[in-house]
Amino acid sequence: MRKPIVLMALLVLLAGCAPADGTDPSPSSSSPSASTATPSPGQTASPPTDAQVTWAGTVCGEVSTVQTDVQGLATAAVTGGDSVGTAVSNQMDTVSASVSALVDTVKSPPENLGDDPELLAVQESIDTVDQSFTTLRASASAVEGTSGATLVDALATLVGDTGTVLSDVGAAAQTISTATQDTSSTLGQAFRAAPECADLTS
Repeated sequence: MRKPIVLMALLVLLAGCAPADGTDPSPSSSSPSASTATPSPGQTASPPTDAQVTWAGTVCGEVSTVQTDVQGLATAAVTGGDSVGTAVSNQMDTVSASVSALVDTVKSPPENLGDDPELLAVQESIDTVDQSFTTLRASASAVEGTSGATLVDALATLVGDTGTVLSDVGAAAQTISTATQDTSSTLGQAFRAAPECADLTS
């Protein structure tokens, strides 16, 4: 009976690691959109292009996908039963793909964003997610082929590392939310104009 009790307790603790709903400010629905927008009062940067808004929306959508996929990994770890190793392995493939897509997107911003004051902060926050994911991947590998008390310990480590990744994803979302408030930033305007970012920061 020790295994389900311990793992359910870990899942309850993990729930506290996920980003809280309603804590981040929502982007304005009246934000400038794409290349036809004109600067609003206090806005000093150039309005974003269509490509910049699309890129910003892709970043936000992929951050949300990583969060959902990592939460799915935590669920697989505590509800996998006798096939927990397979469930974790399969979900880890999904997480790996979504993290890789996010990292690739963030590393390849469109033209004229390289000097934006908000870009480096966003890239650094995603680098942190990628670093904690490396630890998570090792924890997931340790689950395979184990049983008994060794399996319980491996799953406990996995759930803990899952919480770390979720915390880092939440921090990345907050970095994006902070960028949306900067009216002097082209990237901030792009995040505000992308519908996917409204969902992420609401």
